[in-house]
Amino acid sequence: MQITVTSELRQMARDIRSVGRQAAFAQVVALTRTAQAMRDAERREIDDVFDRPTPFTRNSVYVRPATLKNPEAVVGLKDDLNSPAGSVAPSTYLSAQIEGGRRRLKRFEIALQKAGAMPPFSFAVPGRFARLDAYGNISRGQIIQILSQLRTGTLAGSTRNLPYRDGTKAVDRKIAAAYRRAGGQYFAVPYRRGRLEAGIYQRRDFALGSAAPRAVLRFVDNASYEARFDFFYVAERAAEGYSAALDAALAQYAGQAGG
Repeated sequence: MQITVTSELRQMARDIRSVGRQAAFAQVVALTRTAQAMRDAERREIDDVFDRPTPFTRNSVYVRPATLKNPEAVVGLKDDLNSPAGSVAPSTYLSAQIEGGRRRLKRFEIALQKAGAMPPFSFAVPGRFARLDAYGNISRGQIIQILSQLRTGTLAGSTRNLPYRDGTKAVDRKIAAAYRRAGGQYFAVPYRRGRLEAGIYQRRDFALGSAAPRAVLRFVDNASYEARFDFFYVAERAAEGYSAALDAALAQYAGQAGG
């Protein structure tokens, strides 16, 4: 009898340890699945509140899965700088949309300020003749052309600056060809000059003369966002599914243990 009881107690202990391990696995799975649901909900919210968000912005919401060693799942915004068109990290520009307030300078704006082409405390917004991409932003190609002609080289791809004029016809031809490819010569008006408001303009020359400069970028004193990306509310709503996810994971692992 004593042997039988001891044997049963040992089996019960093994069962308890097994259930404990299965519960730990189930918790990790439930946390990760809930975090993934939160990420997907945030991406849907981005599609709803922004006009044509770029894939880079949609994919900026990331998940760090939970593990047995660290049973905590994280949902956040990427803070890397590998963004197109010289933009800032998603964690920076989306935080302005979450909290509201003045936006940060983009890298090409910093380049323009360092070159003296744009005044301090100003922001650049697309002008009437800016070339926009599919998402309504000024195209990276045009930004590179502007920075190249204004002799700034702070963006990847913009280091191929125009050669400096040295009085030779070969260099003059190269510069003229670069202007033709760009559609004209860019020049900066840091402060209002007559009819020209502060901004970046493009001058086009024709056989019969020059056309009026075209506004590509305008310099403004304020660029702020209203809070419209309710990141935390969306996350809290999605997190309400954790209990159901845990029940499903427990049932899954209990079934596997029973099998």
